[in-house]
Amino acid sequence: MDRDLRIAAYVDGELAAADRAAFEAELASDAALAAEVELQTRLRARLAAAYAPILDEPVPPRLTAAASAANDAGPRRFGLAQMSAMAACLAVGVLVGRLALPQWAAPQQGLPPPRGELARTLDSGLAADAGPVRVSLTFRDREGAYCRTFTDAPEGVAGVACRRRDRWETRTLTAWAPAAGSQYRTAGAETPPEVLAAVEALIAGEPLDAAGEADARARGWRR
Repeated sequence: MDRDLRIAAYVDGELAAADRAAFEAELASDAALAAEVELQTRLRARLAAAYAPILDEPVPPRLTAAASAANDAGPRRFGLAQMSAMAACLAVGVLVGRLALPQWAAPQQGLPPPRGELARTLDSGLAADAGPVRVSLTFRDREGAYCRTFTDAPEGVAGVACRRRDRWETRTLTAWAPAAGSQYRTAGAETPPEVLAAVEALIAGEPLDAAGEADARARGWRR
């Protein structure tokens, strides 16, 4: 397990006792590692509070049925509450990435605009929605435009799109494929580092919380 996955597992309380003890021994002698753990712990708590309304909503019957079927078919993976919190987890990844990702990353130019299901999802999807095409993080760029990260399993890509002149423009695009069992994983765990680095190059202020995202959609992504 690499360093980032170990940090995430430690913060989430998912390390086995022996692995946790070994990790805490490293923390005692590695100030940089301790700082990363402290930041992740603090940010996860703050962003989880921002997305509390999503976590408190009743689980739709179709998702309950899907989860039940998956549990009957094999080992249980992630709970539905964790799946609903995917936007918060991604926001943590972006903010922590500001310390770890290269600062030379910049939006790509001349990319094809979003079309079809991707364009529809960017228009109407929310971060808590599951599906083969999904959006994760919504934020404003330095010019005040709304931007959203996305993953598109049918097309095998992930990226960032921003709203310009009443349409979405692709700012970053990279090859991507969902991991096995990803329908029960958070979007943050599925987002390529190239996309997180592009968000860092674009973002101004904090990502939108669930209420802010819903409000922006209701206003047609107008400033």
